[in-house]
Amino acid sequence: MPIQPCYNLAMRQADRVLTGVYNAYLNEMDLKITQFSVLRALRFLKACSQKELEKVLLLEQATLTRNLQPLLRDGWVKREPSTQDGRVWLISLTDEGYALFKQAEKRWQAAQKKIESVLGEATLAQLMETSEKIVKMRE
Repeated sequence: MPIQPCYNLAMRQADRVLTGVYNAYLNEMDLKITQFSVLRALRFLKACSQKELEKVLLLEQATLTRNLQPLLRDGWVKREPSTQDGRVWLISLTDEGYALFKQAEKRWQAAQKKIESVLGEATLAQLMETSEKIVKMRE
């Protein structure tokens, strides 16, 4: 009797392989793809609360906190009280963080090209569409 495929296992295996590809390209920057994703989100969001960042990245509070710690420690990201609501802390890139992002973005683009060369545009378009459908299941 054949074993029924597990969609979760298949997605997690693919995720681990993709994470390894990105990490290999970002390694020389001393960054992981999880940290780069935070930098990239902050590049486009500018300043935002941790809750907003959690929502955009679909991360739990503890996971985002863990990903932010080295970025804060190394001075690439800063946390400042909101001028509109002192109870809210806003997270944003520092100038050094922006410079790091711009350098790391080149490595990220190289990883993207590597993945494109292996999977092809049609497969990636289908994967992106499938990923969007999966994310909508959260709603």
